[in-house]
Amino acid sequence: MISKLNILVRVLHTVSHLKPIQVAYQLKNRFTKPSLLPEYYKDFRVAETKLHFSPLPKIGTVLKVLDNEYQFTFLNQDKTFSSKIDWADEGYGKLWNYNLQYVDFLRQEDVSEEIKLTLLSDLYSALEQGALKLEPYPVSLRIMNVIRFLSQQESSDEFLQKRVFGEVNYLSKHLEYHLLGNHLLENGFALLMGGHFFKNPVWITLAEKLLKKELEEQILDDGAHFELSPMYHQIILFRILEVLDYLPSENPCYGIFHTVAKRMINWLKSISFDNGDIPHFNDSIDGIAFTTKQLIGLAVKLKISPDLKTPLKSSGYRKLKTNNLELVADVHGISPDYQPGHAHADSLSFVLYAFGQPFVVDMGISTYQIGAKRSLERSTMAHNTVTIDNQNTAEVWSGFRVGKRPKVTLLASTVNNIKAYLSFDKFEHFRSFSLVSNTLIIEDKIKSDKIAVSRLYLHPKVEVNLIDSGKIEFSNGSTLLISNEVEVMVNDYEYNTGYNCQVPAKCLEVKFIGECSIKFLEKK
Repeated sequence: MISKLNILVRVLHTVSHLKPIQVAYQLKNRFTKPSLLPEYYKDFRVAETKLHFSPLPKIGTVLKVLDNEYQFTFLNQDKTFSSKIDWADEGYGKLWNYNLQYVDFLRQEDVSEEIKLTLLSDLYSALEQGALKLEPYPVSLRIMNVIRFLSQQESSDEFLQKRVFGEVNYLSKHLEYHLLGNHLLENGFALLMGGHFFKNPVWITLAEKLLKKELEEQILDDGAHFELSPMYHQIILFRILEVLDYLPSENPCYGIFHTVAKRMINWLKSISFDNGDIPHFNDSIDGIAFTTKQLIGLAVKLKISPDLKTPLKSSGYRKLKTNNLELVADVHGISPDYQPGHAHADSLSFVLYAFGQPFVVDMGISTYQIGAKRSLERSTMAHNTVTIDNQNTAEVWSGFRVGKRPKVTLLASTVNNIKAYLSFDKFEHFRSFSLVSNTLIIEDKIKSDKIAVSRLYLHPKVEVNLIDSGKIEFSNGSTLLISNEVEVMVNDYEYNTGYNCQVPAKCLEVKFIGECSIKFLEKK
């Protein structure tokens, strides 16, 4: 059990990194409540023009309609509503409900326009009556989905326009300064789209000012989004590409968005593996964002092509590559200081692809629900790095909090070698990744006489043959040689293929004292 004093210290460590504006808006939000939707569309005027949007890749099935039943599928969880939909339903948690509110079914081609209009009318009725409360994040995504839908209609839909106008007006007064990060960017993108759709110069000015400031801060020098989640990077990159799609090229801000998109595309190309996969660092998983290949395709249509090679720098990721091996290492600490909600205790971890296929993988995420599963997936022992007594190397807690953070120092970075040092409380870890004659060598040094454990989470398709404690052969033909090990174990774990979806796989646990070396040999 954690003592009350330790809880207080943990909270103080967490809060000490917040910006004053976050604290101020946290307090404001606790003491003020938004009005109902009708209050925000009093000054509504019909939008006479539409925005231009290029077609997007097809969406999967999120809605099935049978007679008077509606089955929604989000995060690999199904829920059926008979006749009346509870838009505030949180039976599967907050994130599932948010997905329900996003109205992504508007992009589903096999759902009729009549059903789409019926469901939108029902949702907005819930908002008008207070059965569903207005919240900035789902409001933002819903605004953009509905405006895209309205722009595809032949005639103006005054009923829907009025409700969307009200949501944009609400959003302009409830930007998520208490969170900042990707939430505030989504607010800005929705406000900008709403401003141009309704030709509202006040909203446009506010959105442009917000987005310029936040993109300058949130997009790092090497092009990464500063929350260091490849999945969220993909999400934000799409939003910028979407702006470039509807914004006239002569707009004064067009060049700013174009430059940012170019940098972000370059980083995404660099962090992705040759087959297009992203490493599942921090809160990343497949099936949520547009893929790297899809985003590059959208960018090319907007005359943005990624550079052949852009180095990874300020994001704290590094890559080593041979003809058959691709390794991406995390040699960074917790970022950003004031919004680490998607950060994991995974410093000095890595992901390895061999022969174009996943080999040593990050287990990914399966839930945002606060509990044991969420805590495990953010823990150090859930990643390809070293622990002693299963202790974390960052004080991750609750669902999205981080208290005390590690000190991580990059000692060397070349095309053939990466060296880094991590210090957290009394735990000190030196790790190097080296390429020597197409052999990958990982060396660990721990300043302790206790038994340390280095974990290697294998992709479900990789089979293991433990020859002895110092030699392991894999089904892809490669061999692993271990030096200075005390014991090597092959354990079962659940690899996340998506939210709430796991498949069995194997994890190697290499126990050692002081120092250990692991060599990956390519198949002959």
